[in-house]
Amino acid sequence: MIKIAKHLRMLYTIICLILCIGVLTGCQSKKYEMIELPESGTEVSIQEEETTAAVREQADELQSETASAPETDSLPEETDADAEVSRALSGSKERGLSMSDGFVDVDDTVTVTSDLVNVRRECDAGAEIVTQLNAGDTLRRTGYSDGWTRVIYGDTVCYVSSEYVSAGDEPAAAEADAGGAAVAASGEEPEQAAASNGIIVAIDPGHQAKANTEKEPIGPGASTMKAKVEDGATGVSTGLKECELTLAVSQKVQAELEARGYQVVMIRESNDVNISSAERAQMANESGASVFVRIHGNSLDNSSVTGVLSMCQTSGNPYNGELHNSSYALSKLVTDSICAATGARNRGVQETDAISDINWCEIPVSVVEMGFLSNPEEDKNLADEAYQDKLAQGIANGIDAYFGR
Repeated sequence: MIKIAKHLRMLYTIICLILCIGVLTGCQSKKYEMIELPESGTEVSIQEEETTAAVREQADELQSETASAPETDSLPEETDADAEVSRALSGSKERGLSMSDGFVDVDDTVTVTSDLVNVRRECDAGAEIVTQLNAGDTLRRTGYSDGWTRVIYGDTVCYVSSEYVSAGDEPAAAEADAGGAAVAASGEEPEQAAASNGIIVAIDPGHQAKANTEKEPIGPGASTMKAKVEDGATGVSTGLKECELTLAVSQKVQAELEARGYQVVMIRESNDVNISSAERAQMANESGASVFVRIHGNSLDNSSVTGVLSMCQTSGNPYNGELHNSSYALSKLVTDSICAATGARNRGVQETDAISDINWCEIPVSVVEMGFLSNPEEDKNLADEAYQDKLAQGIANGIDAYFGR
């Protein structure tokens, strides 16, 4: 019995050992991994198999959903129109542009790119034409819009089709294509320049905004002195200043002559100048012109006097008497043609050697007195644009007749 009991105890001990070994072996079948927490740095153990698999599965699902879902917080696509507006606004801010009356305000110079381009009183293709300019002429630009450029001509705000001016490095807006001149967006189309007849005419709009009382000789080497530029007359009815009248008519003469193929040299194109009588003659002498026409308005204390006259030198003029015959012919033809065009009284040609307007000239010259601003009715006529057109046509007709045209 003792022996059996001893064997049973041994068997029991063996069984316990086997069970302990089994338990220990089972615990070692699980794997553990050490990870580091980002904030605390504390080491912890987590089971890898089931936990990491579940995490991976949820992450995959989340990534799949995110990829397929629309981006709800993204900005809408910018359209072409929006982009254009943005560029325009940002460009205006960068350049510091301001607007007035629909025009972008600037202050620079533009160059005319075509011949016989109309300068208009208003930005409308049917507006009154103030003058016509040719390629190469420059103007002060104060603004531009879609189709029109606002400029200063003389002392007046005027408008020119933007197709026919260029500012700085900007490309000329109006370039003739193979078929002819381009048509402006505003409806303006430059008139075709007349074929040149090879004749140059110098035109002097008499006087200027301010007189110059400094003295100059009445002729080369003369001892007799005279004011460089005298005050012009003023219309008794209209208040029109002689310098304004002569510039307006001279510009019309310029346009009329250029339409007939002449090249015209304008001694002044603004009232705000300071050019003496002798200097004006010298400018004409050096211009290559064949004749010099100096345009004036007349005035007397006797307000009843009316009519047109012209002046030239005598044949005995000590400075340029050799020009008498040609100057007289020019003067008579111009006076006769003005009177034919206007119906004004013809007072003929007066010969004088006392004025610097004539004595400094080296080419045939005529000083044309278009009418008397001192006469109320004639003053009103001289201020009338339609009458000014007739004056310009008459002067041009006289010049045509002088050259046998």
